[in-house]
Amino acid sequence: MSERMRDVVTGTLLLVLASVWMLIVWRTIPPGTGGGDVGPRAFPLLLGALLAVFSLWLTIAALRKRRDDAVTPGAEGGINEAEAVGANRAAGLVAAILTVAHLLAYGFLMQRIGFVLATLVTVASIMLICTNDRSPLRIGAMSVGITFACWLIFGKILGVYLATGSWINLG
Repeated sequence: MSERMRDVVTGTLLLVLASVWMLIVWRTIPPGTGGGDVGPRAFPLLLGALLAVFSLWLTIAALRKRRDDAVTPGAEGGINEAEAVGANRAAGLVAAILTVAHLLAYGFLMQRIGFVLATLVTVASIMLICTNDRSPLRIGAMSVGITFACWLIFGKILGVYLATGSWINLG
């Protein structure tokens, strides 16, 4: 399957997923109370809408791409197309496994050490393992920045309950 066709299929599947997600959120999560309150439905709907927009963008970009725009991986680098496809599949599989592992670890850590520490550890781990970033300053700044921003927005501004943890309780 060509890269163009893969992008069309992926974009279409993500658009269907986003639509189903938004429908489920709309039917199951109650709206905000009172006039103008954000409510618990707003953020999941926003995520679904963003996924829909990006999947549409991917699909339209793939449909607009001409066949001759694709660069053959083996044309200049001495690597043949079959090796490039195999390497891409292996990298995609590793990325998927790492993503699932991080999500599972984040859920486990959230229950044990709470939202703040679990988010800090997970962001640092993703930067180290998935992005292969080795800059302590960048890892520290991203970990603390993302954790603080999520705590401030969700915990303080929106008033969402954030897990406190059974092993360590910072709440």
